[in-house]
Amino acid sequence: MINKKIQYIRTLEAQFERLNTYLEALDVSMKNADTETKTKYEEKMRDIRNKRNIIRGKISRVKESDGNTWEVIGEEAGNVWGSIKKTFKKAKDEYRKGYEEGLDD
Repeated sequence: MINKKIQYIRTLEAQFERLNTYLEALDVSMKNADTETKTKYEEKMRDIRNKRNIIRGKISRVKESDGNTWEVIGEEAGNVWGSIKKTFKKAKDEYRKGYEEGLDD
């Protein structure tokens, strides 16, 4: 049981690091975006960063949990990850749409 928990923690931490790297790359790419795109981006990224903080808390709780409690917390973390993915997809779609419209101008 412990091995499964440790493996899960490692997976969560790796996902967390990938998310941070991706957010940093997006921040760099948005520096040259127009004001409207930046505003939409900032709203979505604020939401993602809030959810990232929730994930950070879930990782800590999984580490500290006893017995099978970590599985419940892990499921909660999985739900937050799903929400982050949906927000990223929306942001990406909106960015792409704005970029393509900009090409038409």
